[in-house]
Amino acid sequence: MRIEPLNSQVVLGTKTRLGGEARPIFVRALPHLARYGILLVPILFVVTFVLIPLVQTLLHSFQHISVRGQAEGFAGLKNYQVLFQSPLFLQVAKNTLIYTTISVILCVVIAFLLSLLLEANSNGRGSRVLLISLFSPTIMPTIAAANIWLYFLTPRFGLVDRLLAWVGLGHENWLGHPGTALGALILLFVWKYAPYFTLFLLAGFQAIPPEVREAMRTEDPSGWYSFRRVILPMLAPMIAFVTTMALLYSVESVDPVYVMTQGGPNNGTNLVMFYLYQLGFNYFSWGPAAALSALLLVGLSTLSGLSLIVMERRAFHWQ
Repeated sequence: MRIEPLNSQVVLGTKTRLGGEARPIFVRALPHLARYGILLVPILFVVTFVLIPLVQTLLHSFQHISVRGQAEGFAGLKNYQVLFQSPLFLQVAKNTLIYTTISVILCVVIAFLLSLLLEANSNGRGSRVLLISLFSPTIMPTIAAANIWLYFLTPRFGLVDRLLAWVGLGHENWLGHPGTALGALILLFVWKYAPYFTLFLLAGFQAIPPEVREAMRTEDPSGWYSFRRVILPMLAPMIAFVTTMALLYSVESVDPVYVMTQGGPNNGTNLVMFYLYQLGFNYFSWGPAAALSALLLVGLSTLSGLSLIVMERRAFHWQ
């Protein structure tokens, strides 16, 4: 009597199933390799263009850096000391604080009001036209938007001065005075980014379940109590997210300053990112520039982390 061996064995990295053919292990592992290989490109991208420059910047902030950008020894906190002792840095910090505070508040408030208006008229045809017209500045490049506003504010020939001339008011050099120049940058920021944040808040309104809306209409016809006790708490995570994004965008503003004012007049519109550009590429002070970059990194990361904590604690999870 002859007994045939079972057609299932493991021999040198191959496996044979009943009625099947031998398949190498690396062939069976190809789907898994492909699955993780897809992540290899973004990982390399993040490491090359984010992590390595980040670590290098942090190290340079504690080193003496030559004009050519080469490290020449440990400096300790010397770069930070030079930065904080500079009167120009204190002026830049003050300008940035004013610019950021007013820009963020106006952006969030206007975006909230616009989203409330669009939500109240969501069934009307005019709401779509309004949304498209409001969103058009957002898709425009920042440099193009800055050039448009530069034309608007040109003395005598700009749109603003021409409109003022029709009502009998005189001409004004809007970008020639620190107060009005900084205000022009704030208006540009709000004009460009408030519609963008409106979309997020509008999505937050539309995410409210229909049964909650019906309950609010039945129990609170006026809507004011429901707005304070239901809608605002439900929108709190989205408001925190929008506020954080507006803060980050306002701190990163450099294109409008470069196009419209170059930080003038008398450094009245010199913001932190433009000052960072000047330190590195105009003055070649790479050490203080690295220190300022490190301060921005730590500050913005802390604010972003706090925003995520607020959103997580205040988030509503619907079953």
